[in-house]
Amino acid sequence: MTLPQAVDVATVLARAGSHAGGVERWDALEALELHARVGGLAFRTVGQAGPVSDFDAVVAVHEPRVTFRSRTVPAWRGVFDGGTVQLHDAHGAVTAERRDAVVVRRAPWPRRWDAIDAMAFSGYALWGYTTFPALLRRDDVDVTSLGARQIDGELLDGLRLRCPPSLPAHSPEQSLWFADDGTMRRLDYRARMIAPWARAANLCTAETTACGVTIPSARRVTPLLPGLRAAPGPLLVSIDLELTGVRER
Repeated sequence: MTLPQAVDVATVLARAGSHAGGVERWDALEALELHARVGGLAFRTVGQAGPVSDFDAVVAVHEPRVTFRSRTVPAWRGVFDGGTVQLHDAHGAVTAERRDAVVVRRAPWPRRWDAIDAMAFSGYALWGYTTFPALLRRDDVDVTSLGARQIDGELLDGLRLRCPPSLPAHSPEQSLWFADDGTMRRLDYRARMIAPWARAANLCTAETTACGVTIPSARRVTPLLPGLRAAPGPLLVSIDLELTGVRER
């Protein structure tokens, strides 16, 4: 295996931040307003494909908080807030709540999820996927270099992200891969809420620019194979996003 080439963390962060719209723009944002469509095997397997197939979300930029409203299942609405999930009725009243909703799944798997499981998984995943330009600059997040490697046939700069226990994430340690212009190409992790062995390659296949920011707009998740190879299938999760607006600080 070819050894990775050295890369400077500050340089990669600067390129990624500039490509995403700039540090000043992200610092000025309170939240992103998104329209999301999600498919793939994972949500079907746990019996929660319906609510996430078409939904609206408001994603806080500087804290792990996401508000959801499904377009397909009217009762699926609520808030993910730092690991706690609340389901709401049409008037905003709390109908159910679970603290520490991000539970690491072990045996047996697969098992059916309930609405709170689906909202917990979607909450921390969507927050990390869309706000990474701000996440990478947090004081409580450790970012180190993985070097430059051939990933999916392209030489990419890798960063290792280590999150503290206070930040809900797929796994405490994740790998982010960027092109030399700062475009995110892939995110690798263990989806521990599904299973400890669920290693995933999250490919960014398109991006969108609106309201002065750029984020990945299409992601395709397949198993992560040895040698940093993304499996061609099965398609575990597909995510298509439209950035419909932003909220300023």
